[in-house]
Amino acid sequence: MLMGSSWRWQLSRAMRLTLRWCRPCRPQRGGGNKGQLSELWSYSGLLLKSLYHNSLSNSDTLLDCVFEPVYWIVDNVTRWFGVVFVCLVVLLTTSVVVVVYLYILPTIISTYPVHWVVWHLCCGHWLLVMVVFHYYRATTTSPGHPPKDKIHIPSVSICKKCITPKPPRTHHCSICNMCVLKMDHHCPWLNNCVGHFNHRYFFSFCLYMTLGCFYCSVSSKDLFLEAYGSVESYYQTPSPAFTFRETTAHKSVIYLWVLTSHWVTRVLLPSSHLPHGDGIVWDCTFTRRDPMAI
Repeated sequence: MLMGSSWRWQLSRAMRLTLRWCRPCRPQRGGGNKGQLSELWSYSGLLLKSLYHNSLSNSDTLLDCVFEPVYWIVDNVTRWFGVVFVCLVVLLTTSVVVVVYLYILPTIISTYPVHWVVWHLCCGHWLLVMVVFHYYRATTTSPGHPPKDKIHIPSVSICKKCITPKPPRTHHCSICNMCVLKMDHHCPWLNNCVGHFNHRYFFSFCLYMTLGCFYCSVSSKDLFLEAYGSVESYYQTPSPAFTFRETTAHKSVIYLWVLTSHWVTRVLLPSSHLPHGDGIVWDCTFTRRDPMAI
């Protein structure tokens, strides 16, 4: 009954407004049609303003409306950029490994004594294994999500976007469109959120990638200086004395130096054990005490 009466009231109101528009105005000097058109124009302008006018609008609201398409693009396109960034990390890391195996390692074997060669082989391959292992684990390990069932934890709020329990330090990721336990940030280079279960892998990857870049930069410093001087003389000499292979090797060493020298960190062996806690409560200490939500 309420819906029917409301519909009839809206219809009658629209009819009255239409009749009001069509009602002839009082004849005025200069012609009645002009007054009728003026009144019709005024009603049309008032109707148009009623569709978008808001007394609470300001410049901030206007800017939010203007940038809304940009926000939509970020929320819907960033997740696809993650795949591109992961491929870029794999490609750059592979290029460094190829340059080391083709040019740096043969030079080390032919120049340094045996004990230094063994040290370079062990240290270099150890760093390579740690980088690959932790990057793979950080990319493929789920950061952890709060359970959708009711949990008896004090001070648990509800996420307004996914309508699920939200333990302390849990945040909603707009790119993954879900809540993440102890969320740090959404890393596009991993195409994954950094949270409770993969935070250690992300930190270890950053550590060992930094150590690997430092190792490559230090071990190829002399080769870089020699290669840089050779390339400079190659371009300055009218008749180059270097073959194409030697020039390629020199440029590869320079590429390795530039790529690794600008990248400036805990576990000595690969490990896949779970982090402390369940990600739902935050313990202020690592002892077995009552959990305290922060």
